[in-house]
Amino acid sequence: MEDEKLLKLALNDNEEAKNALYEKYKYIIDILIKKYRVIAFSLGIDIHELEQEAMYAFSDAIHSFDDKKKVKLSTFITVCIDRRIKKVLKKYSGEKAKLLNSFYSLDYDYEEGMTLKDMISDEKTDPLYNLTLKEDYEELIKKIEESLSNAELEIFKLLENGQDRSTIAKITNKNDKQVDNAIQRLKNKIRDIIKD
Repeated sequence: MEDEKLLKLALNDNEEAKNALYEKYKYIIDILIKKYRVIAFSLGIDIHELEQEAMYAFSDAIHSFDDKKKVKLSTFITVCIDRRIKKVLKKYSGEKAKLLNSFYSLDYDYEEGMTLKDMISDEKTDPLYNLTLKEDYEELIKKIEESLSNAELEIFKLLENGQDRSTIAKITNKNDKQVDNAIQRLKNKIRDIIKD
């Protein structure tokens, strides 16, 4: 079924249409959650909270989409979710909002040769500026990794790859308390690095 028909049905509270739209565009939420995972972790934000905010933004996008504006639904959803996540991160970060601007991994190709960056960026974006931001982000990750013990680094990499605490405990042969303590040490070290 076409997006236009699904949207009309969804706006009339048709659950099947809402679910169909969600299934079709869920990949956008996944991409954006992955994009901001490290920043959320460093700010102590639970990834489920970020996912919930993304879902609210998705719902808002569906209800406020205007096909007369000649923009693709996927682009509109992407922009709405990205803005909502940035707003949450900014709320948590205060002075650390600068970190938001250094996290641009938008090169995932998901729509016939078009990257997420192509869909949400404007023509005035300076590639040199984005390259500098990417280098800043990579430098931050390098500093974080250098400050961690081997055990902490292993846990950091697992968290970065989306593993939950119980899975990390199994993989590292540690109990839940040991994993929790290591995560707290990680957060404190990351906060100290970001403050510098």
